[in-house]
Amino acid sequence: MSYSNRIWLYGPFGLVLLLGVLYSVFWRVEADMLSARLDGLNGGEVMPGLVLSFAEKQVGGFPFRLDVVLTGVTLSNDGPNGTASWHTDKLALHTLTYGRPLYILEAAGEQLYERPGAAGEPATRFNLTPGLARASAVLSGGRLSRFDLDLMQVQGKDASENADSSRTFSVGRAQLHLLANPDDTVEVAVRVEQGVLGDGYKPFFGGNVPLANLKGKITQSGLLMGLTKGDDGLTESAEAWRAAGGQVAVEALTLDWAGMKTTLTGNVGLSANHRAEGSLTGSVDAAQVLGVLSRGGVKLPAMGETKFSLRIEDGEIKLALDSGFAGFGR
Repeated sequence: MSYSNRIWLYGPFGLVLLLGVLYSVFWRVEADMLSARLDGLNGGEVMPGLVLSFAEKQVGGFPFRLDVVLTGVTLSNDGPNGTASWHTDKLALHTLTYGRPLYILEAAGEQLYERPGAAGEPATRFNLTPGLARASAVLSGGRLSRFDLDLMQVQGKDASENADSSRTFSVGRAQLHLLANPDDTVEVAVRVEQGVLGDGYKPFFGGNVPLANLKGKITQSGLLMGLTKGDDGLTESAEAWRAAGGQVAVEALTLDWAGMKTTLTGNVGLSANHRAEGSLTGSVDAAQVLGVLSRGGVKLPAMGETKFSLRIEDGEIKLALDSGFAGFGR
């Protein structure tokens, strides 16, 4: 066999081998860079005011993915009322080494969320144990353009100091979707299925919430540009957004609560303390409301649709009916 024939026979195999070696080197460089970046962030700010810390780290996923598994993860943020934090036993991040910048996040094990209380009050703590906790993020032009969160079979309880043991809740499935639009708005969708509130929360319509489905838009989202790029802190961005009149315009909030079904619209923003504040209005049959409140003990014929509102004041929810029923606080 001539020398030229051997080149044609073995050359393609050699080229494939060379490409494989080069790609292996590329993946190793990418993995090492990501590992070094995480080590540099550990205990420091991933964005202004938001601190990441973890106990251990593993990087894998060869050949086409980068998979990172962090254990003992805590994210904390200093706000106007104190430090809020989220802790999870394990957090995994997955992304491809090619294609669009899509990141998949998964959390496992018990999770603890803590937020500062009002002046002079202890912090509020919640323990969460989801069967599945998964999120995805898409970057476009160096900023977050889409975020999706999916939680399934969630069990939770109030773990605050001296909290009532019956302050528990569970959710069959909860979803959050955010999509940035070019018109300075962000589409938001939230869906909660098979929700159950414990008696410790004193739910005025009972504890069963089969469905809560919200669709709306976040206005003034241009003021959150620095946040989506990671250049500005959460507290500063939220305050600028609040001061400019930014709100969540609720186009439809469909509720099925203990047999009472209604759809509400309105606007929700932030108070000076960065707690939810706003009002939602809808219509419901007052006879149906009385039946629900009495747990079926009062049965009246239909009385016609009555307008009512859910007023959210500094994170607290209050119910008011036009027919005079009012004061059903959380």
